[in-house]
Amino acid sequence: MTPAPSRPSAHPGLRRCLTTALALGTALAAAPAVPAAAASPQPPAALRTASAASPSAPGHLRVPALAYDEDSISLVWDQPDDRAGITGYRVYRDGSYIGTAGQDSASAAQPYIDRFYADPANSRQVRVLAHHFTAEGLRPHTRYRFTVRAVDSAGQESADSTSVVQSTTAVPKVFDVRDYGAAGDGSTLDTAAVQAAIDAATPGSKVLLSGGVFRTGALWLKSDLTFEVATGATLLGSADADDYPYGYQMYAYSTDPRFHSLLNAQTWDYGSLHDIRITGGGTIDGNGWKQDGTDADGFPVSAESSPATLEANGILAKAQVAKATALGSTGAYSTRSNLITLRGVRNAYLGDITAVNPSYHTLVSLHSDDVTVADTRLTTYDINNGDGIDFGHGSGLTVFGTVFDTGDDAMNFAAGLGAQAEQDVPTGGAWIFDNYFHRGHGAVVAGSHTGAWIQDITAEDNVIEGTDIGLRMKTAPQNGGGARRVLFRDNALKDIGTQAFVFTSAYADPNAAITFEPAPDKAHFTDVTVQHVTVDGTGQESIKVLGVPDSYHQRLRFSDVRFLAAKPASLRYLRDSSFDGVVFDTTADPWQIQDSTGLSFGPGTTETAVSEDAARAPVWPQHATVTALPSDTAVTLDWSTASDTSAVTGYRILVDGRFAAAFAGGTHSGQVTGLAPDTVHTVQVQAVDATGATTDGPRARVRTTGTADRTPPVPPAGGSAFSVVPGSTGSTWAALTWTAATDDHGIGRYELYRTGHRIATADGAALALTATGLTPATAYSFRLRVVDTSGNSAWYPVVAQTVTAPPVALNPIP
Repeated sequence: MTPAPSRPSAHPGLRRCLTTALALGTALAAAPAVPAAAASPQPPAALRTASAASPSAPGHLRVPALAYDEDSISLVWDQPDDRAGITGYRVYRDGSYIGTAGQDSASAAQPYIDRFYADPANSRQVRVLAHHFTAEGLRPHTRYRFTVRAVDSAGQESADSTSVVQSTTAVPKVFDVRDYGAAGDGSTLDTAAVQAAIDAATPGSKVLLSGGVFRTGALWLKSDLTFEVATGATLLGSADADDYPYGYQMYAYSTDPRFHSLLNAQTWDYGSLHDIRITGGGTIDGNGWKQDGTDADGFPVSAESSPATLEANGILAKAQVAKATALGSTGAYSTRSNLITLRGVRNAYLGDITAVNPSYHTLVSLHSDDVTVADTRLTTYDINNGDGIDFGHGSGLTVFGTVFDTGDDAMNFAAGLGAQAEQDVPTGGAWIFDNYFHRGHGAVVAGSHTGAWIQDITAEDNVIEGTDIGLRMKTAPQNGGGARRVLFRDNALKDIGTQAFVFTSAYADPNAAITFEPAPDKAHFTDVTVQHVTVDGTGQESIKVLGVPDSYHQRLRFSDVRFLAAKPASLRYLRDSSFDGVVFDTTADPWQIQDSTGLSFGPGTTETAVSEDAARAPVWPQHATVTALPSDTAVTLDWSTASDTSAVTGYRILVDGRFAAAFAGGTHSGQVTGLAPDTVHTVQVQAVDATGATTDGPRARVRTTGTADRTPPVPPAGGSAFSVVPGSTGSTWAALTWTAATDDHGIGRYELYRTGHRIATADGAALALTATGLTPATAYSFRLRVVDTSGNSAWYPVVAQTVTAPPVALNPIP
């Protein structure tokens, strides 16, 4: 195996561990202008002025949230839409060249990205291009002006980008935790001393941990603060569960309290916390599980962690599960603490930190806006549930230059669960770029908490090597919402353990303990673009799409995607999606498609008989007809035959817009039964091919013969014929079930009533409903009415009763 890349050396103009911090809240408008620079680096020779043939200029140059301090400023910019031929970006400070992105300003991720492309086996991969830069060695409290130019292989530069002006901060006052009694010897509990330093810190100052291992329990950060764990220092989580307050709630409606994190910046008054930096070059160690050394690349490896190995290998995780069990938790394994939690923070920065060994997740950001994660190592491999970043109900996340080697999903977006989540703000406005993803379940992930929608995500210019999945979207129908407007482009994927791309509605979390009111609308994924991506190796499907029959995933657009080596794609319950320039170099029969419609396969795509069939739905003759011969309770149909490029595999019959029967593709007649006498119906025929492509065909209006049915359906007798499902009642919902009624001609629907008002309806085949929108701690009585296909009805003789759970208490934050 190739030796692990070394961290960039710390010297002016290349890299420095951020050992000093931002003086937050300081007025910068009066900052003095930059003095004349001493010796600036010289740009490569033969720079040429911009001309008509020059590359396009980069756009939207800016400084991410809090990505600056007293001697450095980080810049990010958008690559131009026309980026062909661009080989790099040169950065200018006050008109003078100071370096090239990816070369003269190296991040934690860059050595791994460089090693990836140094391997000749990766010569056919999409080449990612760094578009961030950190200017270092600056003067405190000084204003600087920056521009960026694109450069091509001939050395020709673009015009300047728009400029950005940013000031460094004043030198902050330092509150050294040793001055407040911290020992830093790895054994003394330093919680009180470190918290005292935080509490004493003045606005814009820095709390410093240096030269030791500081063992603490939960710590609480405040606004206008830099928390610095210096190079060589470690913040080590206590192994005692008593050192972490119990009662953390992921959402306001969460029914599964957990332990608070090692580092916390939390408020229910969203936005009242602001301007918090966590940085310094050191390590934050959650002490969650026993560790099993490092791998050949120098990444830490956890001993096996799971509920089954908790007793043998858990440290803090074991202590917290034991305490939660003693406190009466029914889902104690999910009460473990995160490493860092931000809630309700406006402007936050995590940079130049190594995060290891959380008990549960690593960095969780909830209802926090404008969060930057830069030049950080999130190394939690093989820790059960060891996500890298979880971002929920916030906007303005920027992640760059970071290494992910995680035990679960690396970059995960969440947006709550069920009906309650629909009242919350969506998750979105995120930019994930210039990162290196190593191991983990999914690299960039949406879900499974999708209730308030995950949206407006861009993930680009990342190298993803060795994760189970590249782009992962997962949910369950009852979670609601979904993900939309996601762009995944210019990424290189290699050695993917399962699928390169997953969009599934069949996800279930085995460790979930939260209960919630199901969403009224089923979750799905829509408007996702995958563009200019290469994939070299998948263990399972290259693309896996799995929706549900009444909630298809839709408008997935793949373009310029090359599978150098991969397994076939599997698409099911997908509609209105396109695959343009999707090439499989070595995959035989790359398309497996079922129950999908409205698909297109454009120029350059590897086509097979299956994809050609999916792209061309069945065709009805110009004057197709269907004739309907009624009887008392049935209609015999005869229809024109449709055609297809492969074959029509079936015909579906709709009666009054609802599915009623299916017939094989070789037939052109059939009978629909179970209808009511003397009733008018509209029947329609649909033609379906082997891939699920469907075309509406002819329709007819028909009236059954005989005497109208006047006999009501018969509900079953007995106290269990209609009841509340035991243990299913929450604070705002209750699940009800029943035994089917009988009728001579068929059941049309079931109607659920509460206090005399109909609140829900289910079709005639259903045997369960959930009553939603209830009031907590309230007694309810429900009645069920069955209606047959003629409109006759009868009440079930049983009244189902329940009392909703008390409202979910909003636990105070310590």
